[in-house]
Amino acid sequence: MRLLAFLLVIFCSSLSHATTYITLCYEDKNIPPFFLGSGFEVPNHRPGATIEILRGLESKVKNVRFNFVRKPWQRCLNEIQKNKVDAVVASYRSERSSFLNFPKNAQGDVDESLAISMLGTCLVGQEGLGQDVANKNYPISLAVPRGYAVLHALKHELYRVIQTDSQDDAFQLVLKGLVDGALGLCQVYSEQVSGFPYSDSLEPVFPPIDISYGYLALSKEFLQQSPDVAQLLWQELGGMPLHEYYLDYVNNPVNHEIPKY
Repeated sequence: MRLLAFLLVIFCSSLSHATTYITLCYEDKNIPPFFLGSGFEVPNHRPGATIEILRGLESKVKNVRFNFVRKPWQRCLNEIQKNKVDAVVASYRSERSSFLNFPKNAQGDVDESLAISMLGTCLVGQEGLGQDVANKNYPISLAVPRGYAVLHALKHELYRVIQTDSQDDAFQLVLKGLVDGALGLCQVYSEQVSGFPYSDSLEPVFPPIDISYGYLALSKEFLQQSPDVAQLLWQELGGMPLHEYYLDYVNNPVNHEIPKY
């Protein structure tokens, strides 16, 4: 009996220290400052602010390890819906609630204080776009990567949207004068930035047309199996200096050093 009791103690102890592996799927496109690099490879150096935040989260939540995989965004959503992956980073939309779990407050609403990002998106274009907006010279033609949640924030009577395969494709259309503008990161929390490609040639139009919150969104199966881990991850994210990661990437796009906090 003593041997059995001893073995039970060892078994329970090993369970309490078991590592929880989380497969997180993110887009295979270069989308600074969130994700850097293209294709299936996850860069070890300068992977993007969002990936660095999640790697930092591993040091705060013991016995949790992220396994990052890169795929087209719609495939990531399809696979988490089928519980083939455990997590994505996504904005909240009501239709996603059927297959994604977001952090909630006591009232059952999505808790914005536990978001992994709070970023503003502006119209971005060449000189003169701001004047067109001020003079209400609509409709304005916009190039926007397909599948992006910000599309839902656009008033379609004001914009003629051309969907592209990537963010870079969208900016190339602007630079060639084929469309009036694109959408780019212009605000990190309360600070105005020019966090988009070709910011030396293009300029944002303030105020942002959309303020979006990104969340560590978990699969239904993962939340059922590891509810305590899920809550701990969300709570720890709420206490991290997330804006500093994004600002560091925006302000140091080439000679990037991981911030020391």
